Amino acid sequence: MPSNPTVLNTTAPSNFAYIDRMDLVDGLPRVCTVPAVQSELRAGVESYPYLQRALDRIGDTIPVVALDELGDNAATNVASRLDPGETQAFTVAEIYNGTLVTDDGPARALARTTGVALTGSIGVLIRAVEDDRLSEATADRWLKRWIDETDYRAPSRDFADYR
Repeated sequence: MPSNPTVLNTTAPSNFAYIDRMDLVDGLPRVCTVPAVQSELRAGVESYPYLQRALDRIGDTIPVVALDELGDNAATNVASRLDPGETQAFTVAEIYNGTLVTDDGPARALARTTGVALTGSIGVLIRAVEDDRLSEATADRWLKRWIDETDYRAPSRDFADYR
């Protein structure tokens, strides 16, 4: 496992699969995910077929960190506060000095209080705009689609407010 990974929880792959731009997620530095996130996405495919786009990348261009690499009880300190995907992703980010990619409020709060680096779907959009991989107008359109079509919760519906 490389140090400083970018560890995906379920929300960002789901959001970027929805707009069919998983390339923006799997292009993150040292990106990886965990088995519980892969399971959560699999469980949702029947209801949300677009999640298959994320699953097609996971295990291929997005490695899955085997939990046995973490050692027994590595995630027990956060398991009571977060769901399994968030727990595993948080634990990998914490152990390997990585960045947690999540939009989940409790996971974000825990990351802030413990000093784990953090970003989310909007942060991935910002990075893509800064890297000239998409325009601000496109990022704004996608943010609004997430809010209007997938019930994504964001402090502002205007991408310009995050720049």
